[in-house]
Amino acid sequence: LDHLLLGTSSSILQKTLMESGLGTATIGGGLSDGLLQATFSFGLKGVHPSKVIEVEQLIVTTLQKIVYNGFSDDAIAATMNTIEFQLREFNTGSYPKGLSFMLGSMSKWIYDESP
Repeated sequence: LDHLLLGTSSSILQKTLMESGLGTATIGGGLSDGLLQATFSFGLKGVHPSKVIEVEQLIVTTLQKIVYNGFSDDAIAATMNTIEFQLREFNTGSYPKGLSFMLGSMSKWIYDESP
């Protein structure tokens, strides 16, 4: 869901916010499950204070459209392929893989969940 909403420039929420012209860039990380209570956050940078209500209405309207219409089969398949590739590749750049595994497991382990 996170990827379908914000994962690419063609993701529905990302695209709608950027094409609206109400701000200059989307910000925020989307889904964060590193705490006991998961959060979902995003925002729009460079919004004029008089346009905040308009941005909020645009977000709510877009989410309501998604609830009503759902996502296209192609978008879901593309997202699944992307996530599967990321999980198989596990590209950590110059960061040590062992350390990445440890940090990834710690977010669950510290709350007595299975890593």
